[in-house]
Amino acid sequence: MKKLSKGKSVLKIFLIVVGIVLLLWYLAPLVSGILNAGNIAGILFSAFLIAFGIFYNVLPVGWKRAVIAAMLAVFLIIVTPLSFNMAKYANYKVDDGAQTVIVLGCKVYGTKPSRYLRNRCKKAAEYLEKNPDAVAVLSGGQGYDEDISEAQCMENVLVDLGIDKSRLYKEDKSTSTGENIAFSKTVIEENGLSKSVLIVTNEFHEYRAKLICDKNGLDFHSSCSHSAFYTFLTYHTREMAALLKELVTK
Repeated sequence: MKKLSKGKSVLKIFLIVVGIVLLLWYLAPLVSGILNAGNIAGILFSAFLIAFGIFYNVLPVGWKRAVIAAMLAVFLIIVTPLSFNMAKYANYKVDDGAQTVIVLGCKVYGTKPSRYLRNRCKKAAEYLEKNPDAVAVLSGGQGYDEDISEAQCMENVLVDLGIDKSRLYKEDKSTSTGENIAFSKTVIEENGLSKSVLIVTNEFHEYRAKLICDKNGLDFHSSCSHSAFYTFLTYHTREMAALLKELVTK
């Protein structure tokens, strides 16, 4: 009985500690004004985990087992395989000779790139410098709160980084990842560019980009831009929901 009681106490403490750590990690992006479905879902789950731990000893045994079984099932069936593939395709066939870089758009503040967009441009510039015959399609439309399109912003950054403007093609109508890649394919076909593409985006985003490239008949390669640690879990969680939708509609 003492061992059983001790085991319950350890599990209770474990649930509370994990819940607190996750809660702080999901709250951290709020400091930078980042609030999306990822950290909203994460905050709610973290709060549930903490409450589950606090009230663990007074909950019915059957209810506790069902909750733990459900969490384990979600982790093993959904979170683990999706996370594995997100890691697998973050940097995929980087040195395999892709001739067309597609840079996926991200937030623009007025005319200035967000941190994530600037980092994507830097990653693209590195590849273009190492591969002088490669060109880039810059994909991203203009949001209601952006003064220029994301494609135009990327062109400005890449030119400032020393990339010749003649190597850059703008796709400035897309508003989603699916449109980014589908509309970029149109640019590729209209200009006779290679369909062997290197997708430049954040690491959590590359697997979904691969699925969409497969749908569009593009040979997928990737070189990822890394996310800030304090935002990683928020975007990782949001991306999982988008991935599930993509896989269901595949």
